Amino acid sequence: MDKHAFLAECQTRIRKVYELTKAGKPDDINKHRAEGFLHAGEFLGLVSRDEATHLIESVHQEVFGESVSQRRERKDRLNKLKEHSLDAFYDEPAINRRP
Repeated sequence: MDKHAFLAECQTRIRKVYELTKAGKPDDINKHRAEGFLHAGEFLGLVSRDEATHLIESVHQEVFGESVSQRRERKDRLNKLKEHSLDAFYDEPAINRRP
């Protein structure tokens, strides 16, 4: 398998994981398989850590419309808001509370 074919397969696997998560049906088995696939590619020298990170970020941006860090920050803020006050959490527009 050459590098381009490997990266295309990684992109397909990552996209599937993200699309299932966005649809509210996270699949941990596929997530762990995709992670393992990327680690194997790193081990075999088909992809570098930076290339893998860039691929993950670009697919995440395409599927969720925000970077991994932006999504993490938004979810953390909403979780803190929920713990502090459910009223404040539900005052937040539903579109902003999406997973």
